[in-house]
Amino acid sequence: MITYVAGMGASWRSVGGQLLASGVMMLSGRQDMGLRVRIGAIFGFFMAMAFGISALVTAIRANLSYAPVVCAVVICSEICWALSWFRSSH
Repeated sequence: MITYVAGMGASWRSVGGQLLASGVMMLSGRQDMGLRVRIGAIFGFFMAMAFGISALVTAIRANLSYAPVVCAVVICSEICWALSWFRSSH
């Protein structure tokens, strides 16, 4: 999959789309936390991490300037938000 995305001319649009999907999954996981659906929240957070890592790999393979840094910041932020949401729900 990653080879396919990088091979089709990965650009900022591709990386941005993956980061957008990652953000949507984080919000979905947060919504599930509010509804007390733990399994759904965990799934949402793991999918957000998967999209973030995919965006990072795409950015590295496409050799886009500053994109890996942006992706790393997004991934770290998502991890911090997920941990704080899980801690506040207990």
